[in-house]
Amino acid sequence: MRLFAALLPPPEALDELAAAVRPLRRLPGADDVRWTRPEGWHVTLAFYGDAEQEPLVRGLTALAVSHAPLRLSLGGAGGFRGGTLWTGVRGDVAALRALAGAARSLGGAAEHAFRPHLSLARGSRRLSPRAYEELLTSYEELLGPFSGRTWTADRVRLLRSVPGGHGIANQYVTEATYPLAGPAGRDG
Repeated sequence: MRLFAALLPPPEALDELAAAVRPLRRLPGADDVRWTRPEGWHVTLAFYGDAEQEPLVRGLTALAVSHAPLRLSLGGAGGFRGGTLWTGVRGDVAALRALAGAARSLGGAAEHAFRPHLSLARGSRRLSPRAYEELLTSYEELLGPFSGRTWTADRVRLLRSVPGGHGIANQYVTEATYPLAGPAGRDG
């Protein structure tokens, strides 16, 4: 079982993003890219892998009552080395980093630095690394101006990744939901 903590943007924010991504999917070479499915779009806070679920449930329950809801939006574009196209997360970013740090501390595993984002696409074996990097650059330029609506992230979800297999994307199942209920204190 692969578990992770995440925020799910509301359907309206995801619809805006889907509309902005749709033209990218019609560009030459787009059929050779592994696109993430909009119904699986999320902002990962922490990855726990095969960790025991019960300690995570206790930890996430305590975490949620100490963190306030966040005002966030999706916008811009970038890419990680290795080929992930993403859109960024804006708004209460300092509070989001604190929330992610607290969520990551529950897993006990060191992870790379937290960069708030939502993954949109990854390279595939059908494209050479150089060809994908060129495509990624064009995607970043086209999606860069995207700026989505502001929304309130008011709950953390513990999700389980279910492998799709044979070219079918992973699916994410909500194991538990934790309302953010801490004192307000927003950053910009």
